Amino acid sequence: MKKSMHDASLQTPWDPAEAKNCCEAKGCENAGEYRAPKSRFKLNSYYWFCLDHVREYNTAWNYCKDMDVADVDKLRRQDAVWGKPTWPLNGAGKENYAKKLDDLDKAWRSFAGYDNNQSEQAQKFIPEEERKALRVLGLETIESLKEIKKRYLTLVKELHPDTNGGAKGAEDRLKKVNQAYSLLKNSIFVKEILQETDLTS
Repeated sequence: MKKSMHDASLQTPWDPAEAKNCCEAKGCENAGEYRAPKSRFKLNSYYWFCLDHVREYNTAWNYCKDMDVADVDKLRRQDAVWGKPTWPLNGAGKENYAKKLDDLDKAWRSFAGYDNNQSEQAQKFIPEEERKALRVLGLETIESLKEIKKRYLTLVKELHPDTNGGAKGAEDRLKKVNQAYSLLKNSIFVKEILQETDLTS
């Protein structure tokens, strides 16, 4: 139990004596000048001890008491990143984060007065070169740069010389696919429609 060495009732505005604690160790009358947390769940709640008793308390203190190996490992990992959320470098586990970004983008576009019908309307007036490039990739409309890149990589895999035994037809088709992809990747029209700047998404 906390014992005060100073009677606060005798304190006056012109004599602001600072209240001090007695050591909370049983039977100790020394000043409690050193604090120690009461538990790992109450790190901002303290006991007050003298120097000898705070050393004794700290020696017996075990932050991980009653924690199993899994709990200790989880705590260690959280401390390594200051308790911040993390995910693997391969991107796994970022689905929710990506969805939030997509929702935020839609909210901003709506706030700015962007009409989704504008994009649909623009799809009807795709320039001839871009339209031909889309056909080479087997696409009808421009859904997203990510979709274009995905389709391109699929075709490259199918038409690669190693896959087709060096067939001339596949090689010629692969050249056309590369040209079409390059055109779409650098097309200002495509970028303006999708409000994107590259094919890295």
